[in-house]
Amino acid sequence: MPITEDEFRTIDDDTPVVDLGADTTQGRIYRFLLENANRAFRQREIVGSVNVPQGSVGPTLKRLEEYGLVEHRGRYWKIADAEHATASAGLLGAASADEIDGGFSDEEVDEWMETAVEPIDGHDDDGGEEA
Repeated sequence: MPITEDEFRTIDDDTPVVDLGADTTQGRIYRFLLENANRAFRQREIVGSVNVPQGSVGPTLKRLEEYGLVEHRGRYWKIADAEHATASAGLLGAASADEIDGGFSDEEVDEWMETAVEPIDGHDDDGGEEA
């Protein structure tokens, strides 16, 4: 089974890898705070807004803080300013690129896939996405 590049880089390292996948507690809390970057929340407010076990919120916030992704003052937690700036810059860059080139249509992607040396994983030959 293949592993991510981040996992590969930490094979001989004791540093744990942060998993911000949509189905993880870390990912859900991170995304909630990022989407609400202009506000700070108490742990109980996060529990009420995110579908995660109540007992996992505190330890997860501490781990995210160790990674530099969130910060807190008193009882309040928010996305780290540097993390918010980085995420915002990435979104702005992607939006700007799409505005300039219009993005790629499904037909253009299908045409590229016909001659691609390294086709996109999960994309089948008849132009549709694999289920």
